[in-house]
Amino acid sequence: MATINPTYINKSRFWIDGIQTIALVSDVFIFITGGFHLAVSVGWSYIVYSLHFYYCWFIGVAIGCILAPLLINWKRRRLFIFSPILLVIVSAIVTISACNNTNALIAARYLNGIAIGLTTVSFIMHASEIASEHSRGYCLCLEQIGLACGAYVQMLYTGYWSSEVDFNPYCLQGIFCIVFGVIALMFTFTSIDSPVLHLRHGDEPEALNCIVRLYRPPVMSNAKQVIFNKLKEYVTMNESMSLGQCFMQSLGPLLRILPYRCMLSFIVALPIVETFQWSEGVSTAGSVINWPPTLYGLLSALGVLVTFSIIEAIGRKAVSLFSLLCAAGMTIGVGIIFNDTIALINSTKMATACALLMIAQLFGGIFAPSTTVYMGEAFPLRLKRYFIAFTVLVQYMVDLIIVCTFTFSPDNVFVYCLVTGVLMCVACLIFAFTMPETRKTTLLETQQLFSYGLHLRFY
Repeated sequence: MATINPTYINKSRFWIDGIQTIALVSDVFIFITGGFHLAVSVGWSYIVYSLHFYYCWFIGVAIGCILAPLLINWKRRRLFIFSPILLVIVSAIVTISACNNTNALIAARYLNGIAIGLTTVSFIMHASEIASEHSRGYCLCLEQIGLACGAYVQMLYTGYWSSEVDFNPYCLQGIFCIVFGVIALMFTFTSIDSPVLHLRHGDEPEALNCIVRLYRPPVMSNAKQVIFNKLKEYVTMNESMSLGQCFMQSLGPLLRILPYRCMLSFIVALPIVETFQWSEGVSTAGSVINWPPTLYGLLSALGVLVTFSIIEAIGRKAVSLFSLLCAAGMTIGVGIIFNDTIALINSTKMATACALLMIAQLFGGIFAPSTTVYMGEAFPLRLKRYFIAFTVLVQYMVDLIIVCTFTFSPDNVFVYCLVTGVLMCVACLIFAFTMPETRKTTLLETQQLFSYGLHLRFY
């Protein structure tokens, strides 16, 4: 009896579903611009202006999250993406034209934050609806890939920027944002509408047309009819629920998804960056090349790419929880080192802390994409955009609170690393029993999985 090569199956699946990833590329370039500003907000800024300058981007994202659920169904969802792209480009133009004006830079960061808030909610909704059960993880990972790549670029030129350079670093950031904004605008022509959105509006022919375009080859087949029937069943089941039922069924997933997503705020945070900058400064004192920021950012981006490559092959739960536990352990280790005042000027101890923080970033990068994937899968359809927006809003408000309340000192670093490390360990234990494994399940099946409170399966 002939056997089927698994490699051939994977290649065939990628060829069939690959168009779904291409349809989301424009969003990735918007997230890259957000990565620049996120990195600035957590301490990767060559010029420090004010506390308001740091946290204003978080407020912008929150505003975007509040507006997104209200605007997202105005018209075809893919046309909605033009609004944040224009905000990104306007923000970049303001940054370049007034790169020496603090108030103008703050206004530009507000605009970019609003664009990222709008895009995040729209992207998670859209990507989860257009992707098949075989590629949903890949598609939803693109948010964190964009943010990680943008943050890495910001880390690179911040780490190597010199006061001798007669050029404002924010002017360079603005140039990058314009370039990526224009590229995002060009890639909107590859986007495809969500069939779920058209089914909700009662337009079955257009929904079927979207499905035909989302799977290669772009011709009607029995397999695509099956996909259409599954999505129709998903929409029908959700539309039959009252708003009260939908709200109650969303609370259980929210109680798990909200703290799960907020773990990112402890990993990518101002205290962590300032601790790293201190430790690498002491450990590399006298060195000609300031190499640690390069490796630090690279490991974070590499972690995200690792998850992108394995999230459908291995799954979400086991890998992400193991990574969260490892990041927690590294963070606690850094806190213990900073509890010894003498260690602050010891190059060996600081090199150890620097290495631990790099490893924590690697595992943090591996953990991050699963937060987006679970958000796209957890909530019932009718109120999904509101709960996604609320989750993202709370996450960035946690970031804002950390930025506004943290002052760098050995004692504060010890307390922050110990408390957040312990919280991540406890959360990891709870998530091990409450988060489902949703690999290769349809949206209807994931929604049903999240309706249960206890999950012991890891693969």
